[in-house]
Amino acid sequence: MLASAAAMNGPAMAAAAVSQYGSVKLQWNVAPTMKAIVHTNYTAAFANAGASSVDLSNPAGTCPAAGGAGNADLTIDFGTITPSFAATVACTYTNAVGVSVQSNDNNGFQVYEYLDAALPAGTNLCAFANDAAGTFPVTAAAAISTSTRNGVGPAVYGGACAANGANLTNAGVVQNAGQGPVSNANIALAPTAGEYASAAAQTGTEFVNYASAAGSAVLAGEDLQLNVGTTAVTGSPNVIMTLQFVAM
Repeated sequence: MLASAAAMNGPAMAAAAVSQYGSVKLQWNVAPTMKAIVHTNYTAAFANAGASSVDLSNPAGTCPAAGGAGNADLTIDFGTITPSFAATVACTYTNAVGVSVQSNDNNGFQVYEYLDAALPAGTNLCAFANDAAGTFPVTAAAAISTSTRNGVGPAVYGGACAANGANLTNAGVVQNAGQGPVSNANIALAPTAGEYASAAAQTGTEFVNYASAAGSAVLAGEDLQLNVGTTAVTGSPNVIMTLQFVAM
């Protein structure tokens, strides 16, 4: 009885706390973005090698070893090519074009390449992949692969580019709107004018296909072979090759 009385005389028991809850919905979209860089006459460190370090493999022996005087970054100068009335001759510019791409798109990205205008009559341009497979699209990697063709270019164009080469042609759609070469762009990939286009405008040869988000930059490179046929006439053509970077 004494114990019970002591308990009854203690403080009243506290009421249980009551909680109520609300909620807020949070949502957002992460836009696809891409950083793309282009170098010509590229090195293993992905930089322009400089005009004094041009290598032109020439199985026909008809092009200058170091090309012409215009080999600054984003300009490929094959130099003066001596044609033949008997057969097509060719010059292969090794490590001609390299690209670096970083993208957050989970579906990856593609790089296409094409000429903004048709080449002069009697000439043709072939691209050759610089990776282990040697085929297009090139497998992009953390380090860029350099050419193994120094001194020995692919067979001269004879109707189809040799050794898994891709025949670069005018794609019929001018994307660069008359702009000059562009080296570096950090862009939100909405439909755009200029050097970069939306997925709806994919044209040309598929240079690179990367199937997932590239959180760090991945790189790919190629050689270019200029073929000069028996019907080529004198002149100094300037041709723009557009690289089209497309988020998937």
